[in-house]
Amino acid sequence: MALKNIPIFESEDNYVFIPACCYAGNQFRTLKYGYPPMFRPGDADVEMQNTITDVPRLEPDGSGKIEVTTGDAATPCVGVFSKKLKRGILVFTVQQIDGQNIGLAYEKGSITLSWPAKREKIYRMTRTFENPVPWKDLPAEIPYKIIDFCCSSLAEFFRTFFENRKIMGMDSSRPDVMPHERQAVIQVEKFNAMNWDEKLGIYMVGTDRTRFQVWQPGWTGGTLSGYALMRLGGKTEAEREMKTLYFLFSTQGKSGFFEGVIDADGISYGDAFSVEGEDNWHLIRKSADVLYFLFKHFDLMKERNISIPEGFITGAKKTADAFVRLHEKYGQFGHFVDIESGDIIAGGSVSAGIAPAGLARAYTYFGDKKYLVTAEESAERYYREFLSKGFTSGGPGEILQGVDSESAFGLLESFVILYETTHDGKWLDYACECAHYCSSWVVSYNYRFPEGSEFARHGMKTVGSVFANIQNKHSAPGICTLSGDSLLKLWRITKDRLYLELIRDIALTIGQYMSTSEDPIYDWDSNENDKKCPDSPHILPEGFINERVNMSDWEDDRCIGGVFNGSCWSETSNLLTLAEVIPELKKITD
Repeated sequence: MALKNIPIFESEDNYVFIPACCYAGNQFRTLKYGYPPMFRPGDADVEMQNTITDVPRLEPDGSGKIEVTTGDAATPCVGVFSKKLKRGILVFTVQQIDGQNIGLAYEKGSITLSWPAKREKIYRMTRTFENPVPWKDLPAEIPYKIIDFCCSSLAEFFRTFFENRKIMGMDSSRPDVMPHERQAVIQVEKFNAMNWDEKLGIYMVGTDRTRFQVWQPGWTGGTLSGYALMRLGGKTEAEREMKTLYFLFSTQGKSGFFEGVIDADGISYGDAFSVEGEDNWHLIRKSADVLYFLFKHFDLMKERNISIPEGFITGAKKTADAFVRLHEKYGQFGHFVDIESGDIIAGGSVSAGIAPAGLARAYTYFGDKKYLVTAEESAERYYREFLSKGFTSGGPGEILQGVDSESAFGLLESFVILYETTHDGKWLDYACECAHYCSSWVVSYNYRFPEGSEFARHGMKTVGSVFANIQNKHSAPGICTLSGDSLLKLWRITKDRLYLELIRDIALTIGQYMSTSEDPIYDWDSNENDKKCPDSPHILPEGFINERVNMSDWEDDRCIGGVFNGSCWSETSNLLTLAEVIPELKKITD
């Protein structure tokens, strides 16, 4: 019988964990909205509780059951922590047996491993449904290892996970990728040919002229990709990025924050996906990204002897001041704000997790202590109210407040920058704790894709790919949207080689997902005849890196190991990695 029930301790404070899939049992307020989910009038307020979509979860009282497969997890593992009992347990297994994934389940009092995966309910894009396919028990021995340990805090719990995430000995070798210099050439040429919009004078976030592909200041590209292009490129890229920055500041609202979406005709839209009456909603993460990356731009411009326009400096100060005012008024940065007034509409979350890093840089640049005070107070709140409770949320703009890795990596950046700025050991402790949490989102082994899938054809290796959130259940090439150089900094500070291993895994795997003329990637609608046709419409153009590393069946079985034909934010992650991390990794000899 391929069903292994592992009895565990029972406590009313059990924290239930499945890497990249379940944090705190996903026991949050739930709204059952379709994609893209967005708060409706009356759903949100300043002091709202964390709110998610209908993902696999326990009930708020701890009852119910979570049943997923190993394809839903960054590491095949189920864990539980009880602060009351000062005890933690981590149950690890392997991905599959005979080509079929193992099931991971938690119900009060037990962790269960099943094969084939047993699920009474299945998950499909923001909603769970009754599984119409009955489970068939087959004989098998399911490999597993249990770590049962004394543990007084979630910090210890995640450190133990971080140290043991590869304990099952599955293949975790990194892929062979094309030379990084060649990757950079392809990516820069692609952005110049396909992302440059002469009419608006900007590097677009995408390659078509649909609303969300033209301009967003942060999250998916904008100032992030432009900075990397400026750093990797030459005169053309520098001139174009300067034009892009002029455009950016032309979109700065009265509040000091930036318009979230602008289309090909220069028309501004809010970040509420056309929900009636919510045109002024702004995802605060976008302006937080801008603030931090503006100072990266200023450093680079100084290094390249490029004059920094006074308007850029005053604009950056205006944004920093906006964050200070927001924090002084509410004691938080919130999740969505009004682009005109700057007031919080939807509170909570770690959407602006990178804002303390931007404010610390503002303090260094302008010398005004208020920026550092706000940076430290906001970062401390993020730690106290979120990370220390075992979750972060608010990074993506289309998952409500589902738990995610994007806010966590942004917060990691803030803790590291605060340590560099103040040399206060508290921030280093927080940074290490945050990195251990971040590791739970990073795939620790190489998934075996179905025969016939595009990723199986290419021999894709998943180690180092990063799950973005608990709703959109796919891993992705790179961190959305950072290089991960904060992990490299942590290694240099602590000399803990696990941080170096983690950033190597993340940085050195992205290039294999890039479609090239020599080694094209075909989308999931292609067939064998397409693969014989060099002009097939199902070929991803050279330089495209799609966000999908589909190990889960959250979209459909046919999508596992496949991608749609689209240019994605992962290209920005690769640009940033090529600009910031790869040169440093090349200097390191084991």
